[in-house]
Amino acid sequence: MTGAGGVPALSQATDKIPTYVVGLDARLSGGIPRGHIVLVGGPPGSLKSSFVYRILFHEAKERAASGLYLSMEQSRASLVAQMTSLGMEPSQAKGVHVIDVRALRREIEEVREQPRWLLGLRRQLARYKEEMGCDLIALDSLDALYALAPFESPRNEIFQFFEELRDLNATTFLVSEMPRDATRFAHFGVEEFLSDTIIHLRLREVDVGMSTSVRRYIGVVKMRGVEHDLDYFPLLVEHGTFEIVSE
Repeated sequence: MTGAGGVPALSQATDKIPTYVVGLDARLSGGIPRGHIVLVGGPPGSLKSSFVYRILFHEAKERAASGLYLSMEQSRASLVAQMTSLGMEPSQAKGVHVIDVRALRREIEEVREQPRWLLGLRRQLARYKEEMGCDLIALDSLDALYALAPFESPRNEIFQFFEELRDLNATTFLVSEMPRDATRFAHFGVEEFLSDTIIHLRLREVDVGMSTSVRRYIGVVKMRGVEHDLDYFPLLVEHGTFEIVSE
């Protein structure tokens, strides 16, 4: 049986989560190790959100996994409409739960203390994990969270946040906004050391005749425990399929 993106869904090892990008998972011995904290960075338009949501969608559809997609910037209706346009109809993967920041804000502010977003988020994620048994969690984006969370000691607080994410025993995807020319994959820099996997989606201008075209590329910068190359591959997106060009 072959799943989305050409991934053999039933024969994949249970300790790996496919990226569902045709050609990429074979280069990663099946995908992302289960339980990793995955930092997904890239500029606007590089399809970070779509890439992450797509993993949760196909895991729910093909493996009956439960996923929580926490949108800190985009409304649930907007996100669902965007993903539906890419061929990911929510009714086909009912195991994906999308929660937007407005719902989360109400829940966090019920805590009768001065709102501390990072503290409140940790509590809510633990509750969601207990209630839904989430196998995969996505936070989109770190930058929006940081805008709401004043840090007294960023490195220490982010370290604690990552440790508590690990305690959830889920595979976690953290979306990070990057300017095109940035060399840092997240705002404070410490996130890339704490993450187990870093996937970089980037845009590159390519001259085509008399015009200039913007192309998407994907690269796996870091993946603990997996031998992989550090090449960036052109990423083609067509009719809901994600595929790399490797030759």
